[in-house]
Amino acid sequence: MIRTIKLFFTTGVLIFLLFSCSDNTIEVKTKDNFDLVELPDGSIVYLNHNSTLSYDPEFQSRHVEIEGELYFDVVEDDTPFIIFSDLGTVTVVGTEFSVKTEDDEMEVEVAEGSVEISTGQHFEKIDKGGRAVYKGGEKGIRKMKAEFKFKSWMNELKVEFKKLGKEFKKSSKEVGRESEKAVKELKKGLKELK
Repeated sequence: MIRTIKLFFTTGVLIFLLFSCSDNTIEVKTKDNFDLVELPDGSIVYLNHNSTLSYDPEFQSRHVEIEGELYFDVVEDDTPFIIFSDLGTVTVVGTEFSVKTEDDEMEVEVAEGSVEISTGQHFEKIDKGGRAVYKGGEKGIRKMKAEFKFKSWMNELKVEFKKLGKEFKKSSKEVGRESEKAVKELKKGLKELK
């Protein structure tokens, strides 16, 4: 089933991409939680609350479809990494940045490297420390200095992961103690059988 055809400019060449949605598509959705996804190429995607990431599990074309707010740490590769949203596309080779889509607005903040944003009618390159905002129906993409708004929810995510790590460590110790007890009881039972 064809979902959408995307048109965008990259390095001065018009590229037509056919993005299909098959039963093979992996979709990760968050509600009131965060999530972290390692893509097949090694790129890492952090999902904020109420966000969605969809991609082909083979990932040969290195493209994803998103909704909500996500932070990307993209592995450098000769094949461009392309993010599709309802408002436009973001193209990158290797960098760190956030993309937030909400209603009719898309915002990109670049922490490392640079990205290219295309809305079909408008195209901009955003470098490290830059921010771009596009509102549906506007005559262009507004560029400004990054505010790194994503850092607040990324910090919350780190705190959540630390808590999970501590809980896992505590659970591991408890499992270890229980295992030791079970082994001692097993040895004791084997001695009694002799």
